[in-house]
Amino acid sequence: MTFRSFAKQYRQSRPGMVGLGILLFFVVIAIFAPLLTSYDPLKDMNLANRMAMPAWFRIFPKYRDALQGTAFHITADEWDVKTIEGEIETAFSEQEGDDYLQLNFPEGAGKVLLTHTFGYPSDTATVFEIGLIYGISQLDSGNAALSFSIVDPNGKTYSPWKSQNHRSTMEVRKFSIDSRDMRVKTALGLGPFGDAAKTVFTSSGEYSLNILMEKTPESGPVTIDLGKMTFVVPGEVHGVLGVDHLGCDLWSQLAYGTRFALLIGLSAAFIAVVVGTTIGIISGYVGGFIDEILMRLADIMLSVPLLPILIILAAFFGKSIWNTVILIAVFAWMGTARMVRSQTLSLREQTFVEAARAAGASQTYIMWHHIMPNVLPLVFASLVLLIPSAILFESTLSFLGFGDPSTPTWGNMLQNAQNFGAFTRLAWWWILPPGLAITLLAMAFVLIGNTLNEILDPRHQER
Repeated sequence: MTFRSFAKQYRQSRPGMVGLGILLFFVVIAIFAPLLTSYDPLKDMNLANRMAMPAWFRIFPKYRDALQGTAFHITADEWDVKTIEGEIETAFSEQEGDDYLQLNFPEGAGKVLLTHTFGYPSDTATVFEIGLIYGISQLDSGNAALSFSIVDPNGKTYSPWKSQNHRSTMEVRKFSIDSRDMRVKTALGLGPFGDAAKTVFTSSGEYSLNILMEKTPESGPVTIDLGKMTFVVPGEVHGVLGVDHLGCDLWSQLAYGTRFALLIGLSAAFIAVVVGTTIGIISGYVGGFIDEILMRLADIMLSVPLLPILIILAAFFGKSIWNTVILIAVFAWMGTARMVRSQTLSLREQTFVEAARAAGASQTYIMWHHIMPNVLPLVFASLVLLIPSAILFESTLSFLGFGDPSTPTWGNMLQNAQNFGAFTRLAWWWILPPGLAITLLAMAFVLIGNTLNEILDPRHQER
């Protein structure tokens, strides 16, 4: 059969074209995953509140006022610097690739206020988080301190953090604020059950973030370096598919999960088909005792309850994506071996094989140069049909907790959804996409495989 003839027959198959279209859709997502999402599926956390809904939920009246979330970085040149006491010199420096605002205090007392104003679009917040990297150098005597405050649109000031009095030189120091922290609540005069975020963010409008730096009169010259500040108010809605229990973007997990689904499916199926084809050709052509041993081995493997054995072996060998691929391949070659053996039994009686024997060709030469090319169409169809089985097995293992937790697979998404309350909360935007993706990708390969089987299998052509 020529390629043109094969392509013509394939285009005439509607199920085959549907399967090919679905597969191409997933391949595009896998290739362009970094362009389709700006988040790392596992490292970028706290992008929104726990199990926040997709952003498009806001088209429904019930969720119209849902908080979108606010997050930004304040770079060194975005601060408004106001000297209150002393003569402060400012400069910019770069350290390890990051820009820093450098404040040089002379001898004696010094005080400077840094302000950054931003527009906040909502009248509520559930959490706010702030982080800053800073360093103090040349502090030989006296002490210096930093304090942070937020000013709301009505001019009311909230002071959730103040550093201790620094009395010695330091390399780098970080401060971070989480409104759920008891120290923040205490600084704002709230009790254990108080809500710092709702206390501070009570209306939409212009808010100011202030950093006050001061040093005592007895201090000598001091240099304070300020790095990038991060300000985050996690929203109730986020992105295309919302976030999971850690605030990680679900759409990025789904997009990158497509890569691993195709990788696992293709790798496991390829290994299984290579092993099965080799065993099938040897068993069918050589026959006798070798055939008996190999086919009994296949029977034993087929009689083993697959899922429990995979669970035990995955737990024994460790949670690795490549361990999963190998385990799936080890238990998936038998069908290919039986099919290739059956075809080889027929081919070895053909005239061209008899002619090769008469010409003095060795068994190895005949198997790989005469038998192999004639079973390749069936092998290719078997390969395509094995891929969805491998994808489903990997998803099942991951869902049961035996997959590689360091890879964002669809099975891991479903396992996290089960463990962290998505099913009880009916967070279908977390549960449904990976389930549909597994179903559609598996269906695509089944449709393609069945179409290839109908075109390439001589038994189908005879019918």
